[in-house]
Amino acid sequence: MPPILQIIAGTPVWVWVLFAFLMFLGIRALRPATSPLWRVAILPSVFFVWGLYNLVALYGLTLQRALPWAAALLVGTLVGMRIAGRQPIRADKTRHLVHSSGGPLTLVLILLIFSIKYVFGFLHATQPGSFIEPRFWLSELALSGVLAGMFIGRFAGLWRQYRAAPHEDLAT
Repeated sequence: MPPILQIIAGTPVWVWVLFAFLMFLGIRALRPATSPLWRVAILPSVFFVWGLYNLVALYGLTLQRALPWAAALLVGTLVGMRIAGRQPIRADKTRHLVHSSGGPLTLVLILLIFSIKYVFGFLHATQPGSFIEPRFWLSELALSGVLAGMFIGRFAGLWRQYRAAPHEDLAT
């Protein structure tokens, strides 16, 4: 069996279930949609918790490891806010709904995060000694922080736009 097939076959089923769910969310985000604000906050929350969990579980919550992740999270948040500022929205402040035009960014970010987590998970399983070197653990923490931050920033930017937008009835 080719090595790539061995890797895929050795991947736990829950990883593929998670991948399918994330793909569903990303594909759904391609189309214009009206959603409650709490639903829009799910992906940023999931990726923040996932990144923080990996930081603590893999490296411990030390200042040497937490600072690069937090700095990357801040950078990603600022980038995400800037991106969100370019996406027009409509707001229903009575029902706490937001209408966005949709687009490929959510799907692209989901694919990036999943791919990066998959590759680093594979490396942790097959070459754990590599993560003694700063270039490995810094790369993982930086990528995790920036991408999670982009989701957080997009939500924060959307929230800012929502607050500034005029009320519009989106129930119909």
